Amino acid sequence: MKLVPTRRTDYAIRALVFIENADTSPVKANTIGDAMGIPTGFLQQVLRELLGAGLVTSRPGPAGGFTLARPADQITVLQIVEAMEGPLRTSECALRGGPCHWDDVCALHRVWSAARNALCEQLDDATLAQVASDDRALAAGELAIPVDSHRRPASG
Repeated sequence: MKLVPTRRTDYAIRALVFIENADTSPVKANTIGDAMGIPTGFLQQVLRELLGAGLVTSRPGPAGGFTLARPADQITVLQIVEAMEGPLRTSECALRGGPCHWDDVCALHRVWSAARNALCEQLDDATLAQVASDDRALAAGELAIPVDSHRRPASG
């Protein structure tokens, strides 16, 4: 199973990190898209959803653009993910229609629920401010790259 954010969530996080780290405010959508490699049409959809979720505000006009709706340390990664994907804590069965032979709960329920709850707790503990700070530190070469980084070449 591949556990990574969808493209929508990826773009939302990139856009919000860019807005947080930008030298000026508000930030125009085309500036975000160009800097973060996000297609304009897709970015417009993402920004609309972030606006609807109350994570950004927008101001029209030549001096307009997007700003965070509240401080970055008050926006959690869970809020961003759920704005793009919907609630992570659902009542949907992990086995999705069985056959598991039990009417009220499946045999995987306890394990899957615990894993989902742990993921939600981690995402709720992480803030946009932390992610943006890590982004700045990585750009400056001030943050050690974890050994389990998916981008680190495998050593032979």
